[in-house]
Amino acid sequence: MNEAQWQNRMTMLVNSCDAYEDLWQPFFTLLKRYFAPLDMRILLNTESKDFRFEGLNIECVHSSAATYGERMTDALRRVKTEYTLLMLDDFFLREPVKMDRLHDLVRWMDADRDIVYFSSDITEALYDWEVDRYPGYRRLPVGNRYTLNMQAAVWRTDKFAEYWNHKVSPWDWEERCNVLTAAHPKDKFYCVLNEEARFLNYGYHKGQWMGICHGKWVEHDVVPFFAKEGIEIDYAKRGFVDLAHRPASLQKETARSERYDLVRRCLGAGYLLPYFLFCRRCNLYSKKNQCAVDEDYFHYLQRKADLQSQTGKKCLFGPMQR
Repeated sequence: MNEAQWQNRMTMLVNSCDAYEDLWQPFFTLLKRYFAPLDMRILLNTESKDFRFEGLNIECVHSSAATYGERMTDALRRVKTEYTLLMLDDFFLREPVKMDRLHDLVRWMDADRDIVYFSSDITEALYDWEVDRYPGYRRLPVGNRYTLNMQAAVWRTDKFAEYWNHKVSPWDWEERCNVLTAAHPKDKFYCVLNEEARFLNYGYHKGQWMGICHGKWVEHDVVPFFAKEGIEIDYAKRGFVDLAHRPASLQKETARSERYDLVRRCLGAGYLLPYFLFCRRCNLYSKKNQCAVDEDYFHYLQRKADLQSQTGKKCLFGPMQR
């Protein structure tokens, strides 16, 4: 399988929105510079705006859907290839992409139809599994936290669409929908062992911000980098984020109906009865032991998945946490 053959079997999906159109010029400038040759079809997922870049096969996917999850579903319907390379609009490439490694990923996924993705993320896990079965990668346990994430990855398109079949935000998808992987124990997810093993580098380091944060430029990252690359940006339009005083996540109390709605949106209606039973169990446990318990259903499912991964046995109930 030569270069043209494997690229014809993959589509690059670049997730963005109209409000971030000022990122498209630097993103695609660096994409063309460091992803070469780039013959695959590129889908730019945004609401209504159009964009072209000389030498690149870009099609804009327009969607006015109310939620991010629905927009992702609309975009993935437009993907006609077996594999999808996920990118975000602030993944500014820093060096040449390892084309040989991308070719390897396609070969490995062809050989094992249970592989869902190869990710560029160093995802934390309870234990290391199948280390270097594929050089530079390890397998993640099903149900592992952040198995579903928005870092760059080569996904099997039909499985990607299946896991995105929820009307959720990207944050809910990453934080709360990971437990869905526990319902598919045959699905295999692989992440890199270290940064050197990544097939592309867009400046992401664990615990450090790059590109855009809360809609503003990360000054220490983009200013020297764009200057080195000869890219001119009007930073005043978006401004710089104050990393020392970032907006905190909203931790508000939610009504019972809202909690049920969140479970339904993230996991599906089939989880509503188990959630009701979980709530009853929390009440009984609290009364019996005269203590407060962690009533976050997603945390509970995460603990249950972790226990199953550790013991290798299916658990009817997960551990309660005070």
